[in-house]
Amino acid sequence: MKAARYYGIHDIRYEEIDKPVHGADEVLIRVAYSGICGSDLHIYNKGMFIINIPETMGHEFVGIVEAVGENVKGYKPGDCVTANPMVPCHECDSCHEESYNTCENLSFIGECRQGCFAEYIVMDEKTLIKIPVKLSADAGINSAAGAGDPDEFSALKPLALTEPLAVALNICKRAQFKPDERIAVIGAGPIGMLTCIAAKSLYGVKDITAVDLSEVRLELAEKVGADHTYQMLPDGLKFDKIVDAAGAPVTFNTALKHIRANGSVYVVSIFEKEFIFDINLIVSMQASVVGCNVYTETEMKEAAEAIALGRVDVSPLISRVFDLTECAEAFKLVASADKSVAKVLFKP
Repeated sequence: MKAARYYGIHDIRYEEIDKPVHGADEVLIRVAYSGICGSDLHIYNKGMFIINIPETMGHEFVGIVEAVGENVKGYKPGDCVTANPMVPCHECDSCHEESYNTCENLSFIGECRQGCFAEYIVMDEKTLIKIPVKLSADAGINSAAGAGDPDEFSALKPLALTEPLAVALNICKRAQFKPDERIAVIGAGPIGMLTCIAAKSLYGVKDITAVDLSEVRLELAEKVGADHTYQMLPDGLKFDKIVDAAGAPVTFNTALKHIRANGSVYVVSIFEKEFIFDINLIVSMQASVVGCNVYTETEMKEAAEAIALGRVDVSPLISRVFDLTECAEAFKLVASADKSVAKVLFKP
């Protein structure tokens, strides 16, 4: 089967590998679409997180069940599914408290085991999330077996963003956004824009500001929910709550500079290096700095339902779709200084 494999920094290769075999408690899934995540770029640029080399990358996907193990009771061939891609250690204090997103040794598929940048993936039944969509026979069982009209999968494309939308829902829940609050999202990448979408569509926030250096991304942010956009925030402009979805020293320091007294900064980004910030701004403004790490299983299910039932529209974020044979080109595009693309998907 086709696969996109990590061999080292800036070294992503298309390969043909063996189709995985499912066990008694597992499900074989034909991947319909999979998405390149910001954490995939940390692997691509810095070699962060990766455990095995080579490794089939990827953890965001939607697919169709092709076969199930003998112990699997809740799924059948033709079901549309995604999966919680987290691989917790089940040994640390967080895991004992079932706070798996704060696991001290948290990993993901695509880092410690085969990911979803492939035609097929095997997942344990316990990780699966059934998506409430109806598929035609061709799009379901027949296409899962390799037949049928491949265009039937196109309706599933937005559902490949279930996992990143779950990240945005985690931010919104931790922030407890209210309609009359003034919020800013620094970084109009996929997570930043999904936060704008969720805050506007699900939380009714009326005043959202998006901040990014890319004019193209700011234009897209306006289309999906931002009421105001800036490449640089004006001096003196303050917000009740700010989300740092960019992960750069300048963006975190900007957030501290523009948070109002008793406000909160929510940090969802992964920073690639240490940096200096003025902690006196936090003290003097009595501001809170809150970490937001991935999501819970509940938020994954809520994200799948929100997309499938039309409560949110994430489709404007999908910029390009590549075949897995074009994986090197896709990663170069997403990692480039050209920020004209938002979300890039593979269609295996």
